[in-house]
Amino acid sequence: MKQTYQMFFGLNTPTGTITQDAWKAFQDVISISFAGYTVQDCEGAWKGSQESTKLVTVTTKYQDKVKDVCSAYINMFNQDAVGLLISEPMRFVTKVSEVY
Repeated sequence: MKQTYQMFFGLNTPTGTITQDAWKAFQDVISISFAGYTVQDCEGAWKGSQESTKLVTVTTKYQDKVKDVCSAYINMFNQDAVGLLISEPMRFVTKVSEVY
């Protein structure tokens, strides 16, 4: 069954921040994993420190791919965690009025 996943990727690292170029390189991992997704810029906090955050939303039936993307981010950027919110699937209305 499809579900909607919201992944919260903090941009602070133990040695600084993740650059725009580094984020773009990581976004290739997301693009390989999912045919469609949304990225939003937002602000968050982790362990009492404010940080810029990327919120990635995807609707998929492949929970393992979501976990793989989160793990890749943790490993690539030496992160403690990635926030993950799981909810009912987002609905889509198409040109022919089908709802997925």
